[in-house]
Order: sequence, then structure tokens, then C-alpha cells
Amino acid sequence: MMEKFIKYYGYQWLAAIVLGIVIPFLGKVTSMSGLHKVIFFYLILNSIYTLYLGYQVRKRGYSPLVLLFLPVLFTVISTLLLDLVSHEYGFYFGLMYIVLSLFTFFGDTRDDPDENQIPVEAGFHNLTDDSGDDIQLPVDGGFKS
Repeated sequence: MMEKFIKYYGYQWLAAIVLGIVIPFLGKVTSMSGLHKVIFFYLILNSIYTLYLGYQVRKRGYSPLVLLFLPVLFTVISTLLLDLVSHEYGFYFGLMYIVLSLFTFFGDTRDDPDENQIPVEAGFHNLTDDSGDDIQLPVDGGFKS
């Protein structure tokens, strides 16, 4: 069961549901002032999570569609259907979450495993087969156009 939970992005769905639906619901139920909800929940908490999510999607190789979980749940369910978030800024926060997650997704790539590979520009040289003969194999497979 846990393998299916992880395979189908269970933790990301769970975080998106909590941050996109439960937190706005708690903000409305506890009668927090609108300013405090916007600053603490929507700007700080959700923004930090979307930055973290963009980094984790790139680092772990998740599907980039995972970046849309929180913004879509926040915008469609909390803003449009349940009216937990004001329409004046609910859509803009959804767009901001997408942009923030894309910043870290496309941002600093120094920790990517691809960065440490040696580029092969002139083909593989000095490959040997079982007979001990050196073989040069060009990158294009030997086909000339």
C-alpha cells in the first residue's frame, strides 16, 4: 500500500490538500483577520512549500505536473468552489505558486547528476573488443549524410 502511495505522489497530494484546502478552511473557521491569513498562510507557508516542491521535483525526477497540484487545488477548490479565499487575490496566489515552483525547478542545476558527466564530442576512442584491436566509434554511428 505504501508503495502505491509513494508511486502516485501521495505525499505531494497530501501536502497540496492540506495547504490548498485545509489551511484556508482553518483560516476561515478561526476567524483570523484577512491580513494575517494572506501573510502567514498564503504568502509565507504556501510559498515556502512551492519553492521546496519545485526543487524536489527536479532533484527526484517527479513528473512536472506535480507542480500544479497545490495551485490548482488552491485556485479551483478553495477560491472558486468553497469560497474560502477571496476572489480578488485567490487566482493571483495560484499563479504565484506556479511561478515560484518553476523558479526552483528550472533554477540552480549544479546538483543535477547530468552535470558531472563527460561530454562525448569526438566519439569514443580506444575501445577494445575481445580480440584486443582498438576500435574508434564515432558519435554519429559512422553514417555520413
